Amino acid sequence: MSGWGEWGTVVLAVVAVAVYVTIVVSIVRAVRRRVDTTPLERTVWTVAVVLFPIGAGAVWLLLGPHPLGLRIDHEQD
Repeated sequence: MSGWGEWGTVVLAVVAVAVYVTIVVSIVRAVRRRVDTTPLERTVWTVAVVLFPIGAGAVWLLLGPHPLGLRIDHEQD
């Protein structure tokens, strides 16, 4: 056993949670700052990132805020 004992596990868990929260907060901030999305789209993305951070974050990063050209509450020109 290492010199850290059970504290090593606790420290590792705290660091993992801190990294996770930092990533989720940074993605939510990026979503909220977008001006090319409607307020409803920003709300939907925010909820998606909070509930499904890995999946929604991957979709946001790979496909952008309008995956496959889908828009929510957007008037047709």
